Amino acid sequence: MKNYFSSIGFIILLFLVDANAAFADANYAKYPFYLGVTGGYGKTTWQGLVPPENKQNVATDVFTPKYVNEGGALWGLFGGYEFLPYFALEAAYLRYPNAKISFDSSSLFSFENNGLTYFTSKTETISLMAKIMMFIPLTDVRAYSSLGVAEVHRSDPINEHWTGSPSFGAGFNYNLTERVMVELGAVYTAGKGQSELNPVEDYFPFLYSVFLQLAYRF
Repeated sequence: MKNYFSSIGFIILLFLVDANAAFADANYAKYPFYLGVTGGYGKTTWQGLVPPENKQNVATDVFTPKYVNEGGALWGLFGGYEFLPYFALEAAYLRYPNAKISFDSSSLFSFENNGLTYFTSKTETISLMAKIMMFIPLTDVRAYSSLGVAEVHRSDPINEHWTGSPSFGAGFNYNLTERVMVELGAVYTAGKGQSELNPVEDYFPFLYSVFLQLAYRF
C-alpha cells in the first residue's frame, strides 16, 4: 500500500512538472531575445602574487608585490537568445574594479620605473556563454549553469593585452513579467601566469563575480 501511494505521488509530481514545462514553453517562446544590465561585486586575484608575511624577505621584496588593494563594485551589459526555455547563448561585457599593486622601494619594478612603487591595473571581459537551464519543480524559477570563453583585457602601464580564458557560471533567473527578467548569478574566469623574475609583467588575474541582472525580453 505504501508503494502504491508513493507511485501515485510520483505520477502527480511528474504531471505538475510537465504542465509547468508546457506553460513555460509557450510563455518563454514569445520573447526569446533579451538585453540587460549587470551590477554586483567583482574581485581580481593579484593578491596571489604577494607572499605571506612569514615568507617575505629581501628576495621577495625585489621581485614580487608588497601589497594589493582589489575588489569592489562591478558593472556590465549582457544580451542573449533563448533557443528553448532550457538553453540559451549569451554574450556579456563585465568591467571589474581596478586593482592597485604596490611594491617595495627597493624592488625591480621600482628600479625599472624611475622610483615608482605602485601601478593601477584595469580588467574587463567580453564573453560568450552557453547556458543550460532547468525549472525548479512547481515554480517559474530556473536554475542554470553556463560554460564558455571570455576575452580578458588587462590594461595598465606594465601590460596592455587581451587573452582568451575559459569561463564558468551558475545562478537563478525568474521572469517578473513576460518581458522583464531578473537573475542572480556568479561567474568565474580563469587567469594566466608564468614563472619569471618579474611575475606582474605577464600575469592575468583569475576573476570572480557575484551579481544581480535585470533584462528586457523582446
